[in-house]
Amino acid sequence: MRITKPEWLHHDADKKKLTAIFSVDFHPDGQRLATGGMDNKVRVWSTHAITHNDSAQPHAPLATLAAHGGAVMCVRFSPNARYLASGADDTVVLIWEQDTHADYSGLGDGSLSEGSEVWRPVRRLAGHASDVCDLAWSPDARFLASCGLDNRVLIWDTRTFTQVAELTAHTQFVKGVTFDPAGKYVATQSDDKTLRIWRTSDWALHATVSAPFQDNIFSTYFRRPSWSPDGACIAAANAANGRVPVAAIVQRAAAWPTDLSFVGHHAAIEAVQFSPRIVSIDGTQTSVCAAAGQDRSVSVWLTSQPVPLTAATALFAGSVFDLAWHIPEPSSYESEDDPVVARLAACSFDGTVALLEFSRSELGSPIPIPDQGAMLAAHGWSRPYKSARTLADLHCSDGSNNDDEYDGNSDGRPRPIAETVAQIHLEESPIREPRESRIARALEPISNESPSEPVSTAAEPLATIHMDEQSSVSSPAEPALTEQAMPVPVRTKDGRKRVAPVFIRPLGGGRASTAKHSPVQSAGQAPVPKAGQPPFADPPRLPIDMPLWIEARVQSSIGTFEATTENEDADVVARVVGPAGAQSLVHAQPLTAARVRLSVPAVVAQLSSSGAVSIVAHNTDSLRLVCASPGTWTVYLDQPCVALDASTNVTAVSLVDGTVHWFDSGSGARLAPPLMLGTPATVVRCTGRFCLVLDASGLISVYDVVALEARADHISIAPLLNSLDQSVPALTGVLLSESGDFVVQLTNGCAFAFNTLLRSWLRIADPHAFRRSDFATRPSNRPITSTGTFAAYSRSSASQLEGIQESAHLQYTRMQGTPSEPTASKAVRACVTLDHLEHQLMAAATIGNDDDVVRFTDLLARRLAQTADHTRVLFWLNALLGPPLVAGEQPSIKSWTPCLASVPKRRLLQRMLRILASNRHLQSQVSEYSTALKELLEI
Repeated sequence: MRITKPEWLHHDADKKKLTAIFSVDFHPDGQRLATGGMDNKVRVWSTHAITHNDSAQPHAPLATLAAHGGAVMCVRFSPNARYLASGADDTVVLIWEQDTHADYSGLGDGSLSEGSEVWRPVRRLAGHASDVCDLAWSPDARFLASCGLDNRVLIWDTRTFTQVAELTAHTQFVKGVTFDPAGKYVATQSDDKTLRIWRTSDWALHATVSAPFQDNIFSTYFRRPSWSPDGACIAAANAANGRVPVAAIVQRAAAWPTDLSFVGHHAAIEAVQFSPRIVSIDGTQTSVCAAAGQDRSVSVWLTSQPVPLTAATALFAGSVFDLAWHIPEPSSYESEDDPVVARLAACSFDGTVALLEFSRSELGSPIPIPDQGAMLAAHGWSRPYKSARTLADLHCSDGSNNDDEYDGNSDGRPRPIAETVAQIHLEESPIREPRESRIARALEPISNESPSEPVSTAAEPLATIHMDEQSSVSSPAEPALTEQAMPVPVRTKDGRKRVAPVFIRPLGGGRASTAKHSPVQSAGQAPVPKAGQPPFADPPRLPIDMPLWIEARVQSSIGTFEATTENEDADVVARVVGPAGAQSLVHAQPLTAARVRLSVPAVVAQLSSSGAVSIVAHNTDSLRLVCASPGTWTVYLDQPCVALDASTNVTAVSLVDGTVHWFDSGSGARLAPPLMLGTPATVVRCTGRFCLVLDASGLISVYDVVALEARADHISIAPLLNSLDQSVPALTGVLLSESGDFVVQLTNGCAFAFNTLLRSWLRIADPHAFRRSDFATRPSNRPITSTGTFAAYSRSSASQLEGIQESAHLQYTRMQGTPSEPTASKAVRACVTLDHLEHQLMAAATIGNDDDVVRFTDLLARRLAQTADHTRVLFWLNALLGPPLVAGEQPSIKSWTPCLASVPKRRLLQRMLRILASNRHLQSQVSEYSTALKELLEI
């Protein structure tokens, strides 16, 4: 085995600052290698230059494809060699095609494709609502499957690139997908700890495999499975045997048994990949599978052996994210004695790619294609295979595909694409169009309209997203969107169009960076299909006129975010101002496609905790953690920390590698192995026995560190960042209570608590709500400081809830000014006040504060006694009394919990009855419910 790691193959201009490479794939002919990275680009490399390290070969990619607006998470060549598909965290899948006849200069200074080869994005598939994590082509290239962090799998028909199916059974992020080589199934793997197998005949769920993943405690960026070339089994990533990470083998049988696995890796496995060819070693036919993951090593296995064939350990400095095989045809062997029969490419978070080459003496020889086809026929593969010479012949050239439909030749080579009228006009135009307009024209799908129909030259905005089916889009019978309604590009002072950059989240620590961004808007009218015409490859789009919010928004030591616009129609852009004056831009995206990307705190020389526990972290190349109170202890860790907090029970430290370490605050003893977040933590809070972690992807988790269990698991803050007034809300605080409840505060003055029963966020503070109430919250001038706990607010205000609300409102007034006092009649104020007190009571119950529950119950009872609203009084008496209800019960109360927070409701009812008795008009109700309450208490 020979390993090659070219230093010049990277995704950054400066090789000293490499950026992560998330995906790698070989072209079917093996002459090209595609990579996708965190710089938002797809790069195509010469395999010959990598394997031969030829100085005569230019150490530069054959092509650099830059049309994505986010990190490229996956790249996959189609089996028929025609297309290259790329999926990114801009929620879009792009279909690229090499144009061997196009003029290179016609693409506008290489903004979409730079290098000796020209690749054009011919289709834009917008259907996901979050990051696209993985892609898979069907063996015959008829279908393309995409999966992502919106918990969905989308199936696209590659003849028209329209969506034909949506697979929605997964309940958490879907991070891997693979097709059955026999064409019967597609398998998907998700963070919900299941591998689901779907039929391709009707796209219905066929089987669910969960046994190998139930013990799994590891978090991974991807879960990329792979189907064996004979169709006999599936290798699944990120499985576990007890606490040991393994790659599970799911056998193709009636119950899909999982008795076998690849055991040997020391950390979670991110990806597995079978070689596309079955090999024969010493007369034994076997499949070859590679596995790689967070232990930075790559192992190669034979399904006929219980131990790995080979393992390359410490191959990378970061986790391995993707694998790709290429099996050269015998006609291309360079040596007859011991030729290279297989190449394996692996890419890593450290920004490098390694190529492993295997000779015939090490890996045997691939069996003939007809023999492999016979194995697939045993699983239902019905296409001709006896005359097939290559995999493309086996899967894609059976005569069943209509060349007109696929617009390709039988050998897999693409046919020349007919020029559109718009393209001819562009080539004949003597005036050089602006660069962004040429880019947008290159992205426009080929129209199905006849030449006699007028062709719209309006380019589709690359940053415009698809609305879902329930959204109101213009139908053919409705008027088309006017040109005035469409947004216009942002222009600089000299009149040139500005391309808005996009935020690249700093995975593994570090500061935000900027990168080239594709054009975000183009003027013109969106074409609407006429009745009877074929549908567009992509559905119509709305102009971006809905509320916008910023991908990354957090106030920390890095800096604060400011909303800026250059004109009324420009996209909102947030500017991050760092402590040294460095600036980076964050592009605002529509609400339906926006994702949370929080800035990771910068690594500073020293961090310290606040409160009764004194913890100091000294960051150098590693970390020295020193505790002075309540105990004296020191801990050394290998990575510097970005956040820490401590309570009397727990000390939590978040490191740049995305791990969280828990220690006993008194002794320094480790309480658990490192918690794997997947992304570094932005906020860490400790109160009592609980620890809250907010990671860079906007997910909050709360852990009971003593019991080692999760109280709240991966709660997204994305729903909180929608601002209807088009402002830019920023995260200002995360609070944690002694009981494990938590509250999130934003700069718009709102505060939110998460209800675990409703599994939803509840807004407990809003500066614009209840302003006509007699108990309206008005920010005071006294300082309110917080250590991230609820207790600080109970010391500075009449109640914890009001303290949280005053703090949130004070933050709002500092940025927006004090809102004007509304005028209202006495009747209106009385109605709003009653509604406000009910809100305060339920909000106090939501955050679990018993004192506030009692306080607002008393205030509500006094208000009810003043108004003598019999209907409202009966509602609350019934709600607090509970079953069995007295005469006049309300059927709407179908279930009843005995407590508000931890205060018994019948104790609250006793207090309310004593207050209501002061109004003689309510004496009959008070007497009736007092008798019923006494009987229930006696029981």
